[in-house]
Amino acid sequence: MVASHRSIIAGAVLLVANAVGANADYYGGMKDMPVATVQPASWYVRGDTGYSWMDAGELSGAITPFGSRSLDHNWAIGGGIGYYFGRGIRGDVTYEWRASADVRGTGPGTVSTQFDLQSSLLLANLYYDFRPYERFTPYVGIGLGAAHHRAGGGTIQACGGLCANFGDDSNWSAAGALMAGFSFRIDRGGHAPVSIKDTAVYTEPGRLHLDVGYRFLYLGDAHTGNLIGTTFATPGPRLDDITAHEIRVGLRWDIR
Repeated sequence: MVASHRSIIAGAVLLVANAVGANADYYGGMKDMPVATVQPASWYVRGDTGYSWMDAGELSGAITPFGSRSLDHNWAIGGGIGYYFGRGIRGDVTYEWRASADVRGTGPGTVSTQFDLQSSLLLANLYYDFRPYERFTPYVGIGLGAAHHRAGGGTIQACGGLCANFGDDSNWSAAGALMAGFSFRIDRGGHAPVSIKDTAVYTEPGRLHLDVGYRFLYLGDAHTGNLIGTTFATPGPRLDDITAHEIRVGLRWDIR
């Protein structure tokens, strides 16, 4: 009876020892298996183009106020460089050249004016990606910076005749932006072993992203030059609180 018990105990010990040995071999083998982790990019470059619906809060002049104003729609092209900070946060610095837009204003009676406005824009932007590393990623963003305006010369007319000429001028103004849109990763990426023992395999997301979005721009104020031929310096027309609603499309390339 005792011998039987000893045989049962010995068998149980042997079974436990075999199980422990098997587990040790299993977990030891796991150390040699590749481990997949995401290797995010740090920097990126971007290029964008957009179409803008322009407006302004007020068009005024030293001679007469202009009760109504209109700005032509225009387009823009630009680029920049950015950085991924992690946790869905990224930022970039962008420069943009904006095409010339005609500005028209009318005042009391038949008073009218017309000139062109060309701008460039420098912004520091910060974004939040809702689904980083996913192929489809919605985002929101905010930007702060400065706009450089160059207003061309023109005329102020009344009753169909020439009333006054004014020269061109340029100025800097504070600018800001609010953005929302999505990015779509065009290429799929791949895998690349990077450790010496090839025990870690890093998953590289695709590098090329298509960006599509909406942007609201505040471009500040712009003014033309002084009236020509006046005894005292008399300012020409001035645009205040220039804004734009934009649809933008661009490409973003991740640098690893």
